[in-house]
Amino acid sequence: MRKIKINTDTPSQSHTALVFFALTLDEQLYDLTDDSFKAPALNSFTRTLELQNVAQANHSAGISKDALKPFIEELSASIGQDAALTNRQKKLGKFHIDSINESLTEADRIARGASGLRIAMGDYFSSIINSIIDTILNRPNEKKKLLNLASSFIVQAETLGFPRRHTFHVTQNTLINGLKKGGQIEPAELLNEFFAHFIGIETDYECLFIGSNSFQKYPKLLEKFNIQISNKKPKWNEITSDQHSFLDSIEPNQFYVTIEVKKRRSPAQAQKTSATIIEEFVGLVRFYEHKDDFSSSKLALVKDKKTNKIYRLHEAPDPMHCWVSHTSATENEMLEMGAVTHGDHLTTESASRIRRTLRLHRSALLSNSAENQLIDLWAGLEGLVSRPGKENQRLEYFSDCLLPALTLTYPQKIFVSAYCDVSKISPETKDLISSIPGEASIFSKFVQLVLCPEHKAVQDSVSALLVMHPLLLNRVWRLSELFKSRAETQQTLRHHRQKVRWHLSRIYHTRNSIMHTASALPYLPTLVENLHVYLDTLIKSIQKVASISTERQNIDGILQYLTTWEKYRLHALTSDATRNDTPLTTAEVWDVVFGSDMALAPSIKYEPLIT
Repeated sequence: MRKIKINTDTPSQSHTALVFFALTLDEQLYDLTDDSFKAPALNSFTRTLELQNVAQANHSAGISKDALKPFIEELSASIGQDAALTNRQKKLGKFHIDSINESLTEADRIARGASGLRIAMGDYFSSIINSIIDTILNRPNEKKKLLNLASSFIVQAETLGFPRRHTFHVTQNTLINGLKKGGQIEPAELLNEFFAHFIGIETDYECLFIGSNSFQKYPKLLEKFNIQISNKKPKWNEITSDQHSFLDSIEPNQFYVTIEVKKRRSPAQAQKTSATIIEEFVGLVRFYEHKDDFSSSKLALVKDKKTNKIYRLHEAPDPMHCWVSHTSATENEMLEMGAVTHGDHLTTESASRIRRTLRLHRSALLSNSAENQLIDLWAGLEGLVSRPGKENQRLEYFSDCLLPALTLTYPQKIFVSAYCDVSKISPETKDLISSIPGEASIFSKFVQLVLCPEHKAVQDSVSALLVMHPLLLNRVWRLSELFKSRAETQQTLRHHRQKVRWHLSRIYHTRNSIMHTASALPYLPTLVENLHVYLDTLIKSIQKVASISTERQNIDGILQYLTTWEKYRLHALTSDATRNDTPLTTAEVWDVVFGSDMALAPSIKYEPLIT
């Protein structure tokens, strides 16, 4: 989480909710946010579009109707929890989904059912905006609803021609800057100013990049792609100092590359379109030359030809580098992995599998194509685990290999994320946390602080320090709700497992779509980010189990160990206790949240390395 200082007074709950909403958008859109807190790939509206696409693709390929069930289950859950829909719309949605379930073998009927569901949803974008305004002004304490609405807004804006880069920049320049100025802010006025940037009047743009001199070798091909090159600065007025700096950064062997884009709804959409045109031009040339001497800047200046306003926009980063963990790996961890790949912990064949997967992982990191990245990552997964017995069980088999590691490590992941953010944004909280009695690590005491009512006095003191960071305070509060008892912990793990299973169906379908039709839906970069996290987690989990074994292991045996532990954890959380809904105590909290006597469970003295 980024430390953004807001100077505005918050004399009312609505002001606090406005700050919370602004920080939520920033957090969900920021490139290096922990993956658990990014905006999702889809909302209810776009899931109906996805279902139509998948149904048609599966029908054309002759794939079993059962492959559609995860998409329908996820859509049903999304509609039922959608904060922008009325109760009547949710009930209508259920009837439409029931109709879809009755016609799984007929792609055209599924398409009609999904279209009817979108009609029932009405003007979904307006509903989201109105719900956000109403929540901030009239129900400002409903933070969970506001989080969900922010996510839906980001996705729906993208669907309507406002890429995430647009929403991010508008958030920075309107909401965050407006709040940073200090003084009295009227929430309704600032919200109206923010949403005015999403009206969507189409206009023409001129996009300028800096490219290598190789572009000049193909003047007729450039003309075919409507790409212009020049070594002279554009004669644009009202260029800012930052924009001048970009123009002045051109080298003697480079050119200004300009593309005109017509009828786009935002500068970010125009930049994205023009970058795609350059990629297609470069791809065509490389097909014949087999050389990699073409390059263009990630940064661009985009001029609105109607208003002459100029925007400085950066291309979205490579999805393989968006997700970063909150803690850096130490050399000792690398040595442990080296002992697994080149030591005596694994059989020769299993160690070879991990080395092969690490090579494919490296290929994904080096590639600048999201399609190649997804294929490399999935190939790494398939190369790591054994082949399924039957071809029609591939997805189920690979899900069963991945899910236990993801479920068992999920609590540690999100608690470490919150702990590191609290430590960085409010360092003085560590002294308060350390005051909790016991010889456990500060991280362990943080978990006790969040979940155990017996530390109420310290909880109040820490909350007072975090009051100026409402998004972080809410994140910690949500942790306290998700893991407050054995029953809630069990439900949280099961819910996370179900969401990941749904998402793996989406990733697998997209992988097949790329392989067989060379096509993918627009959410491909998000899928790459998520699959990257999944594969990293699985590799590290295998390494941890192998490291504690007293004999050589093979990967299949380790995966079975994780599968059995996951089943035991999900069962034992409530089966071995008489009071499953009572708050956790210091004596039991570590075992309930993380498990004990398990290879993936952190030690009670574990302390994350904060970067």
